[in-house]
Amino acid sequence: MACPFFRPVQRLDGGGWDPAPRLTLFDAWSGVCTAAYDWTPPEATQREVCNCGYARGSCGRFPAGEAADAVRFSLLRERLIYVLEKDHAPIEHGEIDPVTDPREPLASQARAFLESWRSLLPRTVS
Repeated sequence: MACPFFRPVQRLDGGGWDPAPRLTLFDAWSGVCTAAYDWTPPEATQREVCNCGYARGSCGRFPAGEAADAVRFSLLRERLIYVLEKDHAPIEHGEIDPVTDPREPLASQARAFLESWRSLLPRTVS
């Protein structure tokens, strides 16, 4: 579950996690916190907070009063679905088109999810 204020920019390496956590975006991503203004958190914060979600109470930049504290994605019959969560419970969900959806950083997270997901697919040999 990524933080709803995290805008992923590029993949991070494996990070030495053993075992690696199950991340909403499949891969760990570096990026920008958009909570107040664009800010690039230290890599350790990005790995442990931004990529993992539920940052309320563990991140000093997490805005007070914001409803969602995590985002997850799923593919359902070739449709990309998002779920916004608060305290581990869904509060909003729907389909998202990561190319045309204007909601940032949600659309950037959806694109990162798809990019990571596609990298897991077996390569077709021609």
